[in-house]
Amino acid sequence: MGIVLEYLIITTLISLLAYFINYKKKRRHMEMLASELPGPRCLPIIGNLFYFMGTSHTEFIERIGEIGNAYRQQKPFRLWLGNELVIGINEPKDFEVLFSNPKIIDKGPLFSFFQDRSAGAFTTSGEVWRNYRRVAIKMFHSNLMEKYVVVFNEQGKELTKYLSQKSPQETFNVSAPLMRCTLDSICRTAFGTNMELQSNPDVTFPDDLTISSEMIVERIYKPWLHPDIVFNRTTLGRETSKRVKRIHDFTINVIKKRRTEILKRSKMQDNEEDFEDDLRNPNLKLYIDYIMEASENKKGTSDLECAKEALDVIIGGADTSAITDSYILVFLGMYKKWQDVVHKEIDELFNGSDRDLTMADLGRLENLEMIIKEVLRLYTAPHTLRKLNEDVKLDDCTLPAGASLYLCYYNVHRDPRFWTHPNDFHPEHFLPENISKRPKYSYIPFSYGPRSCPGSKYGIMSIKIMICHILRRFDVECDLKFDEMKFKPGLMLELEGGYPIRLIPRIQKTIT
Repeated sequence: MGIVLEYLIITTLISLLAYFINYKKKRRHMEMLASELPGPRCLPIIGNLFYFMGTSHTEFIERIGEIGNAYRQQKPFRLWLGNELVIGINEPKDFEVLFSNPKIIDKGPLFSFFQDRSAGAFTTSGEVWRNYRRVAIKMFHSNLMEKYVVVFNEQGKELTKYLSQKSPQETFNVSAPLMRCTLDSICRTAFGTNMELQSNPDVTFPDDLTISSEMIVERIYKPWLHPDIVFNRTTLGRETSKRVKRIHDFTINVIKKRRTEILKRSKMQDNEEDFEDDLRNPNLKLYIDYIMEASENKKGTSDLECAKEALDVIIGGADTSAITDSYILVFLGMYKKWQDVVHKEIDELFNGSDRDLTMADLGRLENLEMIIKEVLRLYTAPHTLRKLNEDVKLDDCTLPAGASLYLCYYNVHRDPRFWTHPNDFHPEHFLPENISKRPKYSYIPFSYGPRSCPGSKYGIMSIKIMICHILRRFDVECDLKFDEMKFKPGLMLELEGGYPIRLIPRIQKTIT
């Protein structure tokens, strides 16, 4: 017995020593390559953490922007957050190399905080992510886009019906009704199920999604809340868990409803032609059907796991579209010139008709598209993280394995080398002659490469249709000034205090 115990102890010690030597070797390699990168001075143990202590979400992003600007046109910059190496990227030529590398697909470790709520194509990494992405891409196949246009029109009309109840004197936060509208659209297009959230204000699902995102982002920016054993015992942790539980229950209900509808409709004797343009057709496979099919093939997959996978698409499809819609309306209320331009574009397109929008119409809304792109330049996700699993060679340096890449979209979207009015709302940035002057990777609202957003076309279609339905019926007013805007944590750079506008019914014009 003594010999066996002695052998186990020696073996364990040797294994630990080998691990330590290997760790130090990798660490020395990382530190050597990091020393070749520019960056602010570090303090022992905490590194550069002191730059960010006590900062708000907006101040954190601005501080990163200041550091990035200080090292612009040099190599990527480095930060040591404790013993974690973070490498900031804000040069288009570097983005091009990194986005085209199929091995740089793993999200940074902080994304794990989202996975208690959702775990699909947008939050996972590795082989799990590849499987989820294959399913997500099927949802955005071009064959389904025409059917989605029908749904967006239906939900847009439902939205304007609700908005018409608002008094012209009432200033209200437009993001709340827009969130319900985009959620109804995504539930209909991804699950074939009409949840009627716009007509059921008591359903908490939209608010739970929005607030839980803010809570998770708040946790990310407070390192002392990162350990589960701490976070779960805080008021923030308990409230997050409560909202996430309600979100899961709602989504599981959506899945069950789809199963019931498929079973019911598959028993009907109607011809398939009756369902030709109907997303409820049991013979038409939607996103949720692929998820359920995969769960049936993989024994032991629960409804909760299906719900978490489905939620990735719900959040990606609804939250970002609603926020973008909200910003567009705020800016049109601020800048009457641009509102007049878009109203004229819409009036000329429809010439007094109340018909629905078509796929062909969407390509003719050029001025509205410029405004959408400018909003995404200013307020898309300001940054994201990737994990380096191996060394990566750039033009003038090598990035070491084990580091986290901090992709600074905020910096490159406000770089005065590429944008004549970097910190202003200036849709002229997207005139064809201005686009041609910029490098491709100076504008990254949907990322590029393997981890690019598969639903970008879906999102732009939804935004154009919702904004068109609103502007055909209303003028927009907003008292907020551009330089008064303050921001809060979220998946995008979101407006603190909501998106305050007023809607004034307008007389539709016939162009002669």
